[in-house]
Amino acid sequence: MKSVFVPNYYKDFSCIASACRHSCCIGWEIDVDGEALARYGAVQGDMEARLRRSIDTEADPPCFVLTADERCPFLNRNGLCDLITELGEGALCHICADHPRFRHVLSDRVELGLGLCCEAAAGLILTRTEPFSLVELPAADAARERYALNEAEPLDPRTQEILAVRDALLTVLRDRTLPLSDRIHRVCAEMGINRTVCDGDPLGSYGGIAALLRDLERLDPSWDGCLDGLETLSGDPWSELEGETGVAYENLVCYFLYRYLPADDTDWQETPRTCVAFAILCTVLIHAIHRAAGGKDPDSLCEIARMFSSEIEYSEENTERLMEEIEWAVREW
Repeated sequence: MKSVFVPNYYKDFSCIASACRHSCCIGWEIDVDGEALARYGAVQGDMEARLRRSIDTEADPPCFVLTADERCPFLNRNGLCDLITELGEGALCHICADHPRFRHVLSDRVELGLGLCCEAAAGLILTRTEPFSLVELPAADAARERYALNEAEPLDPRTQEILAVRDALLTVLRDRTLPLSDRIHRVCAEMGINRTVCDGDPLGSYGGIAALLRDLERLDPSWDGCLDGLETLSGDPWSELEGETGVAYENLVCYFLYRYLPADDTDWQETPRTCVAFAILCTVLIHAIHRAAGGKDPDSLCEIARMFSSEIEYSEENTERLMEEIEWAVREW
């Protein structure tokens, strides 16, 4: 069985259900995996007919048929899931049971994390005062993680190398004897990231970055307001974190670094420098948008981080586009 590793805050997470202001059951396409589909086919009674008319089995993959206001058909007006209240939590499909969790399935280990697009997860990640670290789940807990049950093979040398690089960078980023900007400078130096702006680099100015982000797939119209604020800023974006002392931004850059280096389902683990630059840029942008909005309180920062994650991280197309721009830029750097 594979070992399972999680951030040290992972087990403190719990869904806030009806108290959530940005329900993951609204506005998102919800795929139904084969195992869940088989379970739903065995349900009887009133719920059987409701399940049958609420799942588009002709779609690839099958998915729940959202209502006219883009709600999951099982999200009731109290903000609770009728599948859970009627059938129990075991009735959820994989995507609903997992969210906002993400995972990397590597050769002999599974790495789990919490995504920022969930407001409860964002609040937990950003307000954590204990430095980021990974902990291995006890065997009994790991056995409940379905991907851990796959046969384990030794990590290949390339993945071992990348994990060692990540561990070294996280050690630098957690060194609170130095200002965060100094730690990021060290990370850039160790990865060979020269932050000198080149002609034609859209990542070299706030306006260029805002224009790039406007060209991406859009989820929430209020994201435009964040980009409007970004366009009002001047100076070098890569100096955005100079003088920043907040632990929240240390937590952010550690989160992005952990999530994207390595990744088992993309080609970006072949270019660790791109992933590191991506982690720094995402942190820079969240800081810049928060600064442009005049925000000082943790709640507004959590909301901006949540929206950024929803707009960028939870669109494969948007993440890919931003990674491509960074890949081009770091080659030029």
